Amino acid sequence: MKNFKALIIILALAFIQMPMSAQKKIKFSKGTLRICSSKNFKITGYSGNEVIIKSLHGKRSSYKGLVTSTSRNLRSNKQSQYSLTYKADTTKKGGFVYYFSDASRKKGLKKLGKKNENRELGIYFTIEQKNGELIFMDETPTNGQFVIFGDEKYEIQVPNSLKIVWETNGCKYNTKTSQSPLFYSSNVSSLSNFSGEVEIASTLNNMKLTDVTGPVSINTIGGNVTVEFDKKTPQKLYSIYSNNGFIDITLPESSNVMLDAQGSSIYSDIDFKIEEEKEELGKQQMRLKLKSGNVKMKLNAGLGNIYLRKK
Repeated sequence: MKNFKALIIILALAFIQMPMSAQKKIKFSKGTLRICSSKNFKITGYSGNEVIIKSLHGKRSSYKGLVTSTSRNLRSNKQSQYSLTYKADTTKKGGFVYYFSDASRKKGLKKLGKKNENRELGIYFTIEQKNGELIFMDETPTNGQFVIFGDEKYEIQVPNSLKIVWETNGCKYNTKTSQSPLFYSSNVSSLSNFSGEVEIASTLNNMKLTDVTGPVSINTIGGNVTVEFDKKTPQKLYSIYSNNGFIDITLPESSNVMLDAQGSSIYSDIDFKIEEEKEELGKQQMRLKLKSGNVKMKLNAGLGNIYLRKK
């Protein structure tokens, strides 16, 4: 090994571009769907009794690399026909192990084990059902390892009878490691046509809700939140806190809301009745009423702006 020096060039975070078409269906219509993932999800509520998962990306392949050798035995400098895999060497602090694997040997076979059972469907998170909860969780590294995710996208149909708890930066159930693999994407994760209870906590992930009637609680650090009511109006409490991200809400004029808003600036083209207003330390605070004001909305954008638009 002394004479073998390798220069490794990472070619791609290999995803085959052909989208997957298979679906996974899970009978689950009562309880909580807990999403412990920072990946990109497009979630839609419906009146069925199954949670339906469909991947919108290609099937993940191995990480691959070019190997250029200065070894006397490999003077041709040809690209290796094998894929190069690497992982942390847990026996040495900061060490790595490099080894070759021949992908053709596993043709027609699939990797066994619970966390691998959905990979043929292009689903790269674990799925577990316990204590009245259906849990989606990112695969987490053991100490010393690192994880690289590609641009994974999922479309999920959820019964309206469920409660959704969505935490993009990990859940308290994940006690095996202090590390949490984060998946940052410019794509907006979304929830639409849902009438159940919703709790969302995120970091640097942007969220869009469409015709989600509530109750809704959103707490995000550095993320933007967009809420649109197209065919529906708010029915129950909305609470949105976005630390330094913007909050953008579109409301029909027929909505009955009492809105407490706080942000750097508040903009609107809706004819609200201004109940209270004040400005402190460069931040606006307002209480705004539309129609009867039966439904309460609490919006706090921190140093971000609030936009209230007329549908």
